[in-house]
Amino acid sequence: MSFDPAAAAMLLALAVTAHNVEEMIWLPAFPHPPALRWDVPARAFRFAAVVVALVFWAAALALAAGLPAEPVVAGFALAMILNAFVPHLGLTVVLHRYHPGTATGLLLVVPAACACLVAVDASNRMQDMAFLAWTAAGLALLAASVPLLLTLGKRPG
Repeated sequence: MSFDPAAAAMLLALAVTAHNVEEMIWLPAFPHPPALRWDVPARAFRFAAVVVALVFWAAALALAAGLPAEPVVAGFALAMILNAFVPHLGLTVVLHRYHPGTATGLLLVVPAACACLVAVDASNRMQDMAFLAWTAAGLALLAASVPLLLTLGKRPG
């Protein structure tokens, strides 16, 4: 089954939303060991998770509207593949117990992100240096936004 980039981005946004909902429910109360200190208030984490999901939907809707957001969506897809393995799968292995977000990350996000990458590569754009630069920017933007969003979520409101 193949998807056009907009449909693949919608699928990815849906998978990321499910993943973030799982994290919002279970991660704030997850007992992290002292070596992996988790000082993120539940409100701040949930704020960041909601904003990240909304960003994925905005990117998917931009593609559906015909805007050239494929490289940024590809960067988001790569970031979410990495997120499924580090920290989620990695922490599940290290802690010898399920880490919230691992199942949705591996079963929903990784396949949707791969479908997204295949959809944007169908036009051979992954060989274009400008496309790769924007993809790297999308990945970096998503990674850099999380600490910022967590900080914003801690503000009294």
